[in-house]
Amino acid sequence: METDVTKTTVSGIYQGFSSTQKIPLRLSQSTLSVRPFLQHKSERHPKTLLETLDGLRNTGDLCDVTITVGSRRIAAHKVVLSACSPYFKAMFTGEMAESRQKEVNIKDVDEKATAQLIDFAYTGSIRIDESNVQTVLPAACLMQLSEIQEACCEFLKKQLDPTNCLGIRAFADTHACSDLLRVANVFSHHNFQDVMEGEEFLHLPMSQLIEILSSDELNVISEEQVYNSCMRWIRYNLAERKDKLHKVLQHVRLPLVSARFLVGVVSADLLIKNNDSCRDLVDEAKKLSIATRTKTINAGTKNKTKTACKERRSLICSWRLV
Repeated sequence: METDVTKTTVSGIYQGFSSTQKIPLRLSQSTLSVRPFLQHKSERHPKTLLETLDGLRNTGDLCDVTITVGSRRIAAHKVVLSACSPYFKAMFTGEMAESRQKEVNIKDVDEKATAQLIDFAYTGSIRIDESNVQTVLPAACLMQLSEIQEACCEFLKKQLDPTNCLGIRAFADTHACSDLLRVANVFSHHNFQDVMEGEEFLHLPMSQLIEILSSDELNVISEEQVYNSCMRWIRYNLAERKDKLHKVLQHVRLPLVSARFLVGVVSADLLIKNNDSCRDLVDEAKKLSIATRTKTINAGTKNKTKTACKERRSLICSWRLV
């Protein structure tokens, strides 16, 4: 009678190996006393596991959820997403309605970036470049993927330039990337002489402009540069910014500009002349400038080697305390 091969089970294949035929192992007791066991930790297992899970996802096997973002539908496994993302873990393991749904819609996030982050959950790899960093970072923030957030920030740090540092600074502030914000701040202050000539500087909101002008760390040759940057910003959109002149100008340390510049340039500017509050600032600066220079002459020349930035910091302290 012929055997029907198609009915052979996997368990049947192993029935030929009888347990009664085992040969007892003889282990050395002296060796066992020194090395009683071997703890094996596979280096291949994590990689193989991810590759297998990604293969199952690509073929649609064992997938138990579909993530929809815009027009894109992404099949996935809840356990994989939950293991990678605290956002998905809270969604699928709590009492949220999504934990019982086969299809979950995510709003207000870029669909391509979401697909890339789900790919990352299965592969541990993601490409971050100029074309996607502005969409990947917000999506990573939503999914609480701190590793990707940090990677995006590291990428942006390496791209800092006087022409883009203010935009990167604003982007970091929007997405609460404190370290990137700090680095962008330091960069913009250190390179202020180039930054103030750029297009981004002209489009700064007043609050951010004031924050920069108020810094003790501005790397400038003289306070005249700070004044010129302030007036350049005002004149870029004079109709809307004219009334903001006093609020901005009070953060320029006018007592630190030269007497010739204060009288010949600042006082002579029609925007200053026609603004009572600004004229008051200039008059106060003239008095403080005279007082400060008198004290400096009497004190000698001990601090001649100070940089402009340090001088700006040290002199303004006395101005603000007066």
